[in-house]
Amino acid sequence: MRVALISPYSGIEATGLRLLSACLKRAGFETRMIFLPNLEEAMAGVHFRPRGLSAEIVAQIVAVCADVDLIGLSVMTPSFHLARALTEALHTRLAAPILWGGIHPTIRPNECLQYADLVCIGEGEQAIVELTQRLEAGQGYRDINNLAYLDETGHLVQNPLNPLQADLDALPFPDYAFEQHYLVHAGQLTPCTQSLMHYYMTDLGSWAKGPVYGILTMRGCPYRCTYCANNALVGIYPGWSRLRKRSPAHVIAEIQEVRTRLPQIEAVILRDDTFLANPEDYIVAFCEQYQRDVGLPFRAYTTAQTANPAKLRHLTQAGLCYVIMGIQSGSPHIQQLYDRKVSNEQVLRAAHVIHSFKQWVPRPTYDLITDNPYETVEDRWETLRLIHQLPAPYRLSLYTLTFYPGTELQRRAVAGGLIEAADQRSYEYNFQIFAYTYYNLALFCHSLNLPRPFLHLLTRVAVFRILSMEPLNQFCGWLLKGLLVLRLWSNQRLYSRRRGNWLADRRTDHHA
Repeated sequence: MRVALISPYSGIEATGLRLLSACLKRAGFETRMIFLPNLEEAMAGVHFRPRGLSAEIVAQIVAVCADVDLIGLSVMTPSFHLARALTEALHTRLAAPILWGGIHPTIRPNECLQYADLVCIGEGEQAIVELTQRLEAGQGYRDINNLAYLDETGHLVQNPLNPLQADLDALPFPDYAFEQHYLVHAGQLTPCTQSLMHYYMTDLGSWAKGPVYGILTMRGCPYRCTYCANNALVGIYPGWSRLRKRSPAHVIAEIQEVRTRLPQIEAVILRDDTFLANPEDYIVAFCEQYQRDVGLPFRAYTTAQTANPAKLRHLTQAGLCYVIMGIQSGSPHIQQLYDRKVSNEQVLRAAHVIHSFKQWVPRPTYDLITDNPYETVEDRWETLRLIHQLPAPYRLSLYTLTFYPGTELQRRAVAGGLIEAADQRSYEYNFQIFAYTYYNLALFCHSLNLPRPFLHLLTRVAVFRILSMEPLNQFCGWLLKGLLVLRLWSNQRLYSRRRGNWLADRRTDHHA
């Protein structure tokens, strides 16, 4: 039995899909993986909807999938249209059933089954292996837990869910055996090589110049932010709020295994939203093993509630050099809307704790949600005032508010008449592309750490109110657009240099 797994995302990480491939291989099946990276999309240079695949690339994908027995696609909301178009093309040429999995099919199975033959709800490691076994044996599979389908009358049938995977150490490592992997590069579907892997794993940020490996050490989330996918998963899995952790030894072993295949990896990202929510004894054990066996610089995420000095001390000694913390808003009204149970005082206290480690973490990043239709001018000013109090230097990552299906915030927006129940604008957003306004310009200037007197002027309430009015707001938007064009140009130049590092000398690629 052969299974093709397709990732439509702008990067090639696709940890969940790689894990499914590893589970299938462990069960004795052959897999092929196809990645559709797009650097313009990853660098926030384009929105999602205009992106498509050429007829030539679609034909190449069909050729790679021609002899497989099952095709799986991982689908998040912004990749829905691309997954739909590709599924329609595959259906017209191939007979293999097509399975969709991921957060969007989990939340909206009925919609996804207008195109896919089956969808997988929630965690799918057990379901996809059992499905492949049934297909190989020629047996029926419609009773498999976590699967959903449309019956003969077109009605949704959704099977019960398997219990959440309790022992994460029992799972194999994500599949990075790239010899049977393909990716779109230079307009062609190309077999993966070590050089191409190194190239596409290079982080877009400036904190690392070479390939970076992202890893997940836990599942679940203790918070219920109303805009987040975890908010939707809590409604499906009652136990989702409980953190399920991998052992430090298992995490370190995964990093070491990947480095044997990709020896140029020079940094690690702990992608868990709440890694510092781990107890201190876990962090101590992790740091001791990481420092001894890995020794690479790494990045981690925290919250204001978990930015603990003792934990940060252990982590920085082990190689932590970059911290990201979500703030989202400085307005109590909007914090309540987001169900962010943290005060501005806690945020500032946490920022000062992080700043006390500036020798190791010289420039942390703080996440903000902008372009929120619920915000008033006063709400935005309160956020800007909070940001102005953060100890510099720092970066700001701005994300436009997106009403993702299944979240509490999306349901509130529908109930309040702000959006229609069938609204699909979230399917088209690149949430890294934000509006050209004075507010976003002021935030962007803070992220650039411009001279403090100038930043102080931007936060003066009178200045803020005047420049937020038209046509001055539009003029400031033009300035912001120009700055963002310059940033995109800088990122493109950065990737051009990296192309030279990883792709020019193909003789160094032993797998080419």
